[in-house]
Amino acid sequence: MTSLQGTTLPAGLDDATLQQLSGNLTEQQLLWISGYFYGRYAAGNGTASPQTAPASTAAAPAPATAPVPTITVLFGSQTGNSKKVAKQLADAATGRGLKVEVKDMNDYATRNLAQEKLMLVVVSTQGEGDPPVSAEELHQFLFSKRAPKLPELRYSVLALGDKSYVEFCKIGRDFDERLAELGAQRISDRVDCDVDFEAAAEEWIEAVLEKITSEFAPAPAASAAAPAASAPAAVKAEPAPTAYSRKHPWEARVLESIQLNGRGSSKETYHLELDLVGSGLHYEPGDALAVVPVNEDPLVEEVLKAARLPEGESVNLGTERLPLSAALANRRELSVLTRDVVERYAALAPHAQLQELLTDTKQLQPYLYGRDIADLLTDFPAELSAQTLVETLRPLPSRAYSIASSLLAHPDEVHLTVGAVRYEAFGRRKQGACSTFLADRIAVDDVVKVFVEHNEYFKLPQNTDTDIIMVGAGTGVAPFRAFVEERVELGAAGRNWLLFGNPNFTTDFLYQTEWQQYLKQGKLSNLHVAFSRDQAEKIYVQNRLLENSKEVYGWLENGAHFYVCGDKVRLGAAIQTALTEVVQREGGLGADAAADYVRNLKKQRRYLEDVY
Repeated sequence: MTSLQGTTLPAGLDDATLQQLSGNLTEQQLLWISGYFYGRYAAGNGTASPQTAPASTAAAPAPATAPVPTITVLFGSQTGNSKKVAKQLADAATGRGLKVEVKDMNDYATRNLAQEKLMLVVVSTQGEGDPPVSAEELHQFLFSKRAPKLPELRYSVLALGDKSYVEFCKIGRDFDERLAELGAQRISDRVDCDVDFEAAAEEWIEAVLEKITSEFAPAPAASAAAPAASAPAAVKAEPAPTAYSRKHPWEARVLESIQLNGRGSSKETYHLELDLVGSGLHYEPGDALAVVPVNEDPLVEEVLKAARLPEGESVNLGTERLPLSAALANRRELSVLTRDVVERYAALAPHAQLQELLTDTKQLQPYLYGRDIADLLTDFPAELSAQTLVETLRPLPSRAYSIASSLLAHPDEVHLTVGAVRYEAFGRRKQGACSTFLADRIAVDDVVKVFVEHNEYFKLPQNTDTDIIMVGAGTGVAPFRAFVEERVELGAAGRNWLLFGNPNFTTDFLYQTEWQQYLKQGKLSNLHVAFSRDQAEKIYVQNRLLENSKEVYGWLENGAHFYVCGDKVRLGAAIQTALTEVVQREGGLGADAAADYVRNLKKQRRYLEDVY
């Protein structure tokens, strides 16, 4: 045997070889390597005894006695927000030396559930209590008799939702309560997030990871102590582009504002073009543009009158102090009444009927529909201070509109198709906060505050040879204008088929000239329209689907992607029913098999919806 600094070496090692291998390493690197090889030895042979352990390993971290199991992060997302939070969570966990696997619920094998030890769930709720398409199968499995007992599972749930719906965050609540029923133990309580979810999500991530690392001893991660010699040479970082968001929107100048409907139409639809020069904003067809609205003066005055408060009184919002009228116009939701506002108001206004509404969803939902804040204050009067009023109301959210343009066709611009919402309800004139803001109070050269909301689940096929079928009614045609523009610019070989519906041909054929030009050029393979009021018997886009069932089914069998955009209640359900009938008829299938066919299209992300 040979020796090194008085240490006896085992056979096969000599001083010269070790010096050659380690001569250029720093003390820190030598210490890390000693710990690494000791960990390798301990893992293969059990814990080394003090007599056989090298002296240098005393400074190495002791192996964890209860290492953290791999964290499975499951997300169920419709527009991509849950996926975004899941990735943020995974990055934060990895930064703490934890091992993470991120899974889309759409791709998660339910048979793995019984083996999970540590699971974090991020899931959204669609409308009044529906799961995202990607979460449907797992949600159904959990509530089936096949769901396993889960006594060894630790979990926590982050629920994304919108408080304008009565069934706020229902799917997150379902997952949380059902996992507990199956015997799983919460790491931390569920957190329910409104549309402004970012801050609450960050707090949940920090809290749940802190709980995990305090309950388990994380195993040492080799990558966390990588030798400094392996780090790449420093390079000068380019400044990151400004991230525009709800809190920091881009002020876009209006380039065009054109009413698309003809005289006498029952609808009022506007085409807007906004300037993005200098913003660095990027979007893809299928994404949405969020617009920050301003409440109209008459509505602000009605709220002040109903609350019996002077407009000049000042209130505090965070660190700001501003007039009550300005706070109501720019910072508080007035045109939509939501459950959370009614709950907070009910604590201040002792009305028995109000309490009864909150205990009966069947009464509450009809009450909320079509009413605004002035209605609530009038129906159930209460003495409120200006400060209490603004604290009771909901922050004014942005409104998202499907983008109607392709950046390839319109560099540095974004186009919108906006239907102005106006109606009479409960003895007063009502209107959409943002749609009429854009229609009535914004002109060319004015500035609108905007930011992009990416929708990962309403995108064109990556393979440009794939055919697409697009079904839209009214302003639901907007993203399909972007789709076709993009495909034309890319020279896509895949065929494009549009089915469009609206009340009247002469007044409501949105972007008629463009569609007919695309059809003439062969860039739109098929165009089928349904103008419901042009004949005695109403005809809708679902009727056109059924009339062309053989060709629709042939395209689907050839791999086509199927898209739907428009009203969820009136369009979304009707199109799914019609397509199921198409499949049943042309595929020679039973009702259940046809429903499974359509369900599988959704699971494969070949049936995609942007419904609202």
